[in-house]
Parts: sequence; C-alpha cells; structure tokens
Amino acid sequence: MELLKRPAALVVLGLWACADAPPESASVVLARVGEAEISERDFAAALAKLPAGSQAQPLADWRRQLQTLIDKELLLLEARAQGLDEAIAGAMAAWERQERVEALLAREMGEQLTYTETELAEFFAESGAGREIRLRRLPVRERAAALAALRKAQEGLDLAGEWSESGWLNALNAGDARTAALFLQDVGAVELVETDGQFLVVVIAAERQVALAARRPLVEAALTRHKQQQANLAYLEQLTSQHAVQLDTAALRQVAAGAAQPQMRLVRSAAGDWSVGDYQQALTRLGADAGAQPADVSTLGFKVTRAFVADQILPQEAHAHGLDAELEPRRAQVRQQKLIQALWEREIYAHIELDPAQVRAFYEANAQRYAGSGVVGHQLQAQVVRDLRDAQAAPLFDRYIAQLREKYAELVAVEERRLGEFVARQRQAANPIEL
Repeated sequence: MELLKRPAALVVLGLWACADAPPESASVVLARVGEAEISERDFAAALAKLPAGSQAQPLADWRRQLQTLIDKELLLLEARAQGLDEAIAGAMAAWERQERVEALLAREMGEQLTYTETELAEFFAESGAGREIRLRRLPVRERAAALAALRKAQEGLDLAGEWSESGWLNALNAGDARTAALFLQDVGAVELVETDGQFLVVVIAAERQVALAARRPLVEAALTRHKQQQANLAYLEQLTSQHAVQLDTAALRQVAAGAAQPQMRLVRSAAGDWSVGDYQQALTRLGADAGAQPADVSTLGFKVTRAFVADQILPQEAHAHGLDAELEPRRAQVRQQKLIQALWEREIYAHIELDPAQVRAFYEANAQRYAGSGVVGHQLQAQVVRDLRDAQAAPLFDRYIAQLREKYAELVAVEERRLGEFVARQRQAANPIEL
C-alpha cells in the first residue's frame, strides 16, 4: 500500500470537493436523487479532478463515475435523515474561525509568514535536522523492571525481550517531545522513555547525515509552522493593543482558584466587556477545555486573552474586511463535506478498532514515507491513525454504500439519453475530427 495515498473509497470522496466547473450546461440534468439534481456541469467538474489518463472510455466507465456523484447524494440524504446537521455545527464554526484567522494573518502579517533560502538553511542547521538516528527499543511494563533493564543496558549487558527498531528519525518529525533529548546523544547511548502507558528502554543504534535538499519538504513545513506561531503571537499583541484589551487581575485570581462568580467582569476592551460567564461560554464555543484552569495567573491571562480575541475580536475584524462574504460561496460545499465525514465516522470508522501495537507497527512499516511528510508530534500520531483506519475502511464503505443504493433505489433516476449525449460531446472534445 502506498502511504499517504487515500484508499479507493476515499479517493471517490475527493471527487466531491470544491472545484471550478467547466463550461457545461448547469440546467441539463443527468440524474436525480430525491430532490437533488446532478447536472452536466456537476459531472464535468468531477471528471476534471480525475488524474491524467484515468478519464472514462467505455460507457460503463462513465456510468461508474456518475455513480460516485449519485453516491454522494445518497450519503447526504442519509446524513440528514440521521440528523447530523446539528452534529456538525461545531465543526462548521471551527472551520469558519480557521478560515478567518488564516485570511486575517495573510492580510495583516503576510511579510512575517514568508522566508528566504538563507532563513531556511539557517533553520535547518539550528534545528539539527541534518542528523538522523535509528533506535532500538525494548518495551517494559513496570517502572522497577524498566529501571533495572536500563542499568543492565548501560552496563553493556544483553537484554532478552521483543526488541524493535525504528526507521530513521529526524528531530523535526520525532513525534514526541520526550524523545527530543535523544537527538543530542551519541550512538550507543541508552535512555528510558515513558510513552503510551509503558516504558521503553531505548538504544541509539545508528546515525547519519542528510542534506537540506533531501528533507526540504519537512524543513519547509516546520519553518512554516514556526513562522505561523510567531505571526499569531504578533497579531494577538497587535489586536489586544488596537482594541485596548485589559484583564482584571483580581478576577483572574479568583478564576484560577475556582472561586469566581459568572457575573464578574474579566475583560475590559474597546470591543466591549466580558464576564467570567462569557469566558466559560466562549470556551465551549471554541471547543476548548472549560474545566480546571491554569493556577498560574500569567498563564491563565494568556488563555483568557486568546479566547477573548478569537471569540469577540476576530469576527469583528473579519466582517470589517469583508471576509465573511468571501466565505459564503464555500459554506454549502464545506457543509456537505462535513456531513459526509460525520456519517463516515458513525457508520464506518465506529466499526474499526485499533490498538497501539497496530498503530506502532503501521508507522514503523511506513516510517520513511512519514519522514518527508512534514507532519510531527500529535499531528503525526493522528495522521498515522487516520491512514490505518482509512486502509481498513474501504471494504466497509463498499458494503455500506451498496446498502444505501438499495435503501434509496426508488429515489434515484438517471437520464440515460442525456448521459449518452454528454458522453458523446466529451469524446468529441477529446478527439476532434480535423478537416
């Protein structure tokens, strides 16, 4: 299996993403699914997304590709029948916030998001990304046994057990901050790492040097994230100054102690005041943890400021710059995608069970491909889980979509004559007769 390449069932889902439609007729309907219509323009837009050389040839191929659009409408029909519109409300709000942030950052902090070749080379050197290591690892369940195994390994004694070896690891994609110190150790060094609820005796087995050219995507992704973090902090400072945001220190102390009353004013600003209750409600809207708050007042103050800016100021800034109107054409398409994703989670992914050993084995089998992906930390772990789940999802999806086709068969109608005429025009356009 080729890693980071979606299984066939998910490639089909990719045909349903946003795209500029070719100049076909939007009024000529090729198929209907309930009240939804699939026009020539819809079909041509989906065909335009197919890789070069995969365009349909026999009429049966064109029918199968039209079926992917029919399947999309079947999934949407089922998602709405299950009431998933309400379930995706939070995901839609998160998408809009992210889109606003990215657009505002590009508008206000664009220069800080770019970098030169010199900066890239300096970041490569300073991050230590030119040195990669391989690890030998022995899992041990109990702390006492792990410490005893560590002492033996440090003394050069052989340890029995199920040792495993990692692929080549880079400091920029190690995936866990607890392993960061390993990149400062020499070959042969032995360390003890606690991860995934168990202990690992880790031996640095080998090292190698790599050039920037060999890891360019990884380094570019890491530097881009670094730039974005810096720009986010600079923009946060700019907005708090611009809107005269001030925190009530006494209220912060009570929030940290868990003794604050909801009506207490927590923030004063030119954009309006904010109470403790407003803050707690905003955390829920933002999908943040509304439970225990940081005990340190400075840390809590930063969290409150970020929440206030995200919940109150960014929407105002986006509206002032006309960004809401720019999002409007994409909302309907994104909503459809999230409805299908929610249904996929409920009906497909919910039936797939993964254990840490499976995930670890899948990662190790594909470590080299992940090394150049630019994904790190918790994002890398989530990506590995998604890839493994996707690999196991394809046969489940095939069975599920067959059930939906049978369930809603009476609601599906294909205009065979119009489909034939459309195919004929497409073939003529691809192979014109020269006079």
